[in-house]
Amino acid sequence: MFDSDRMTDGVPQPGNLLTNYTLDLSDVNGESLWLCSYYYEAAQAYKDEKGPKDLPVARRRDGWSFLLADAEDMQRLNRVTLDGETVLVQMAGELVDASALSWASEVTDSLAPQIAQFNRLLELTGAQRVEDLGIPATILPEITSSSERERDQTPRF
Repeated sequence: MFDSDRMTDGVPQPGNLLTNYTLDLSDVNGESLWLCSYYYEAAQAYKDEKGPKDLPVARRRDGWSFLLADAEDMQRLNRVTLDGETVLVQMAGELVDASALSWASEVTDSLAPQIAQFNRLLELTGAQRVEDLGIPATILPEITSSSERERDQTPRF
């Protein structure tokens, strides 16, 4: 269990203004589990370079890789939490990416049905276009046809 919302001493990364972390799950059922850090360096060399909001630019740089679990640790790993959220869990002898599972469940069970009601959302919010609600119009045909297929299916129970 670890938290990535705590500031650390920036000395190892001079000019560090911001740090973000990536939990690398690419080899999770293999030999190791890695946490990688990246930092955003504010250097004099690009202080005069302006970004899209006319603000100075800080460039993303590679930071460090942290070995969280080696091959031996992986055999005993039951659950990994990041910032209080379960991101990896042992199930039936395999490690499951719980964050990807949670995302898929949220999209399927919560977000897609909300988007399928876009006409109602437009009416209630006074928005003129689905894009005003943060919904790209390109995804509407698939979501609405999927919603109609589910509605037409006979309940199993």
